[in-house]
Amino acid sequence: MSRRAAGVILLAISAFLTGVKYITASIYSTSSPNSGYGADSFKQWLDYVEGNLTTYSMIVLIAGIIYLILAEIDDFDKK
Repeated sequence: MSRRAAGVILLAISAFLTGVKYITASIYSTSSPNSGYGADSFKQWLDYVEGNLTTYSMIVLIAGIIYLILAEIDDFDKK
């Protein structure tokens, strides 16, 4: 697997983790009988879910960008 493919896969994983964070918050907000609907309620649930998913998605995003940059540098050096 090339560095470029690994970088793209890591960026896709980062996007997936970010989407999972929002989907999980929306599922939690609709499953709670006491919560209301609206931006404030969703923000509360998003803060509840945010912890590790945000950290992991940022780490994977940075790793994906580094892999893409290294692939471009390697490709430039070969030419």
